[in-house]
Order: sequence, then C-alpha cells, then structure tokens
Amino acid sequence: MPVLAILSLALQLFCVVHALRNGRDYRWIFLILLVPVIGMAAYFIIEVLPGLRHHRQLNRAKHGLIRAIDPQRDVRQMRQQLEVANTLENRAALANACVNAGQFQEAIELYHSCLKIEEHNPELLHKLAQAYFGMQEYAKAKQTLADLIQHNPNFKSADGHLLYARTLEALGDTSGALQEYKVLTESFPGEEARVRYALLLKSLNDLDEAARTFDEVVRRAARAPKYYRRAQKSWVDIAKQNL
Repeated sequence: MPVLAILSLALQLFCVVHALRNGRDYRWIFLILLVPVIGMAAYFIIEVLPGLRHHRQLNRAKHGLIRAIDPQRDVRQMRQQLEVANTLENRAALANACVNAGQFQEAIELYHSCLKIEEHNPELLHKLAQAYFGMQEYAKAKQTLADLIQHNPNFKSADGHLLYARTLEALGDTSGALQEYKVLTESFPGEEARVRYALLLKSLNDLDEAARTFDEVVRRAARAPKYYRRAQKSWVDIAKQNL
C-alpha cells in the first residue's frame, strides 16, 4: 500500500477516534469517512487545533469554516440555550445569530421581545436597525437609529454610524449619506467607510474625489501592518479595481 494511502488512513482513524472520544457530533464521522480530504481538514481545523493552541486568526478561520459548512449551527445552539433558559441574554444571542444567518424576520421579532424588557437598550436598538436593513426596510432602520440616539445621546458606535450612512444611501438621501460617509472617513476603524464613500462619489460622477479616496485607501493599506492589510483586503481590492 502506498505511503500516502497509509498516512491518509491513519489520519482518518485519528479523526474518527478523536470524535468518538470527545463526544463530537456524529455527522463529523460520516464526513470524515465519505469525503476524507475535506472532512479531515475541516475536522482538524474546527475540532482539533483549537485544543492545541488559542490564536485569534485560527479562531476566525474556524468560525468562517463553520459558517460555510453549517451556517445554521449558531442558530441551533442559541435556540437550544434559549429553550433551557428563556433569558434576555439568550434571546438577544439567538437574535444576533439569526442576523448572521440572514434570518432577519425572526431576529426582528426577538429584538422587539427583548426591547419590551429593556425599552431603550442601545445595543438592542442598533441590532434591530441592522435586521431591518437586512430586510430592506430602510425607513424602519432609520427610525430605529433615530430612536437609539434620542434615548441614548452619549452612545457611540462606528458600526452604527456606518449603518446610518448606508441607510440614508439606500433611501436615496445621497447628500445626507455623503455627509455621514465623509465624517466616517476620518474615524471609522477600517477601509469600508472610505470605499463606500468613494463608490457613492463615483456613482454621482464626482470622479476626481472618488479617485483620490480610492487612492488613499490603497496607500493607507500599503503603509499598514500585514494583519491590517489581510483584514481589509476585500475593501482594498475594490479600491484598486476602481482606480
């Protein structure tokens, strides 16, 4: 038997035994046996490596792979926790998982149930606005963000500010969106706000300012540490494509 075949069989055996000993989901065993290469790679990254070392990049890769293989996993887990204990925290956690899975209507219902308990909670209102945005109910998203600021004037959130700018753009308020994006270009921790600002400028035929902003994104990334370039790669690529 070729060496590679022996090695592959040994790795399969290791993964199956590890899954059985550690009480992992039985579906892993079927995946490892039926699709060995993909199954073993996924199992090793998701179930084995985290026990050997804790690393931020590894955890990001793990969660990304989990979502790709089983996008409903977090929703199932949060739903089970809610069945065990129907608390505000568990309801909010399930709502967040629903947003991440694109189940916006259920998320909206859950956030509203949470807001009956904490009526003006800024985090809940922010997430509710995000869910409305996902449903393309932009007027409700805008009103929810307005309620958030009205009742929590000291609340600061770069993501919330970006969501507000995107909501204005979606509603056709281009002048308002430009103003908000402009502010965000100086404060948002990443390149998304700058790229969205430049894309809106380009759509309005303000080509010089758009090009200047795209160029700034590329230059900033070139000067930034490697981890930043990796995290912002998708937005930097859009900027490069538009130069």
